[in-house]
Amino acid sequence: MSEIENLGVSVEEYLEGLAAGIDILELKRLEARGIPTNLALEVMAIIPKVINGTATPEEVVRGLMIMSPSLREQIE
Repeated sequence: MSEIENLGVSVEEYLEGLAAGIDILELKRLEARGIPTNLALEVMAIIPKVINGTATPEEVVRGLMIMSPSLREQIE
């Protein structure tokens, strides 16, 4: 069984984030990987488009650049 990760998010914060359309837990996971908040939010907006096949090639490349630490430096 996998270990539960404590991201320091209260239930209230999580629900407020969902009401605003943001998955706070996913945001915290991306930030824990070293991705700045603004880029984490950007990649979170791209992911659903990739899943449903509506992402442009530019969005796919941008998402990959954000997720790759060596390429992320070119964006920041």
